[in-house]
Amino acid sequence: MSESKKSIIPRIGKLFDKDFIPAKFVETGDEIINPDRGWYQIHTFKLGDDFTMKDREYTLNSTDTLAFLLIDISKYRTMPLDELAVSQLRMIFNFFRDYRLDMIVRVVYDTVGRCMETEPDDESVITGHMNTLGPILKEYSGEIYVYQGLLIGNWGEMHSSKFLSPNRLKRLADVILEELKDTAYLAVRRPAYVRILFPEGEDVRQCRVGLFDDAILASPTHMGTFGSQSKKLARREQSWQPDEEMEYVSELCDRVPYGGEALWSDELDELTTVRDSLNKISDYMKNLHLSYLNRVHDMRFIDKLKTMVWATKGPYFGLDGYEYIGRHLGYRLVIRKTEYKLLPDDPDNCVLSIYIENVGYSRAFFKSCSEIRGKDKDGQEVKLDVSEWMQINLVASGETHVFNVHMPKLYGPIYLYIYKESTKRAVYPANVRNDDNCRDGEILLGEIRK
Repeated sequence: MSESKKSIIPRIGKLFDKDFIPAKFVETGDEIINPDRGWYQIHTFKLGDDFTMKDREYTLNSTDTLAFLLIDISKYRTMPLDELAVSQLRMIFNFFRDYRLDMIVRVVYDTVGRCMETEPDDESVITGHMNTLGPILKEYSGEIYVYQGLLIGNWGEMHSSKFLSPNRLKRLADVILEELKDTAYLAVRRPAYVRILFPEGEDVRQCRVGLFDDAILASPTHMGTFGSQSKKLARREQSWQPDEEMEYVSELCDRVPYGGEALWSDELDELTTVRDSLNKISDYMKNLHLSYLNRVHDMRFIDKLKTMVWATKGPYFGLDGYEYIGRHLGYRLVIRKTEYKLLPDDPDNCVLSIYIENVGYSRAFFKSCSEIRGKDKDGQEVKLDVSEWMQINLVASGETHVFNVHMPKLYGPIYLYIYKESTKRAVYPANVRNDDNCRDGEILLGEIRK
């Protein structure tokens, strides 16, 4: 039982069945387009080159809510980012903001796998670039979901670089975390890097550092994302064997985003039985709390998913693997039931209890707002901001949370509307539309009779 529910029980009166008719809630298997989750594709830019955004709209997918921006600054490896680079960054960010796409941003010196040739020789050049990036990232704080990497490594993936010693990683991370503040989540390439950055364990900044993994399912170690030694034998800052890293990632990424790229492999290894079963692939991704995934990087993986079928009875029965996985990336909130109770010492106020289950792989990682719409006793429409009582990031993957909403007594049909605070984008529940009078994004919770 949630803490909020415990605190409310002593003050609640009897359930007024005759006054409240709860709505019927049916889970849908349809695709739900919600912010900060799902499939993405990569959009690459090179600062300092001549380019426009004129034709970029033709590269967008209408069902995407995320865009991955790979921004190459190799032209500036020996100098600060100039006015042209800054204006190009704003042009890029404005374009994706105008198309209402939340952004995953990775700024890099290399896009071909030769970072030793393109990275700056001096660490101070990198930190200078971070200092310039910081204020621009803050301008778009509502739309930037995750900032990946520390600019270094092949493809910005934090490997093959000369800046990977623990001391250098910590110095670079300190700079970018100071610049990001609460702008976006920082993601690093390996779980071991999180432990390097926070050697003593929990740190107030650690709640803003997640992971990006560009080799999910490619091998038991995700092609070096994990290690081979037991953590009993390895140091804290070293990579551990896969089962131990999976346990670490599962706990860490219940609180911070995890995403990246999945790769197909025909090798016979410990993941062979996982790859051969859609149910096991789904369980594997749920254990990692996967929020976002590249849908074009490895078409062998995507094509393989499309040959699989979800055979479990329910709203997703018959979907192919690509459809099923896509619907469950990130959060997927299903309203299960509602209850209504008057406060015995204050009959003009009530508590509306809303039971929400998260059937997705992860939490929502943003601040939400919630509104309830109904009518007052004179028949006038009323909208109540109930964000104080409802924050959807409290609903963990695989769990049901009871939101006990304190509000003045309303009448007639009662509707709920949830949206992301920073961008005002609706968060749609994964329920079948249950009333013809629902406005876009709303769901009927029930009807209160006079």
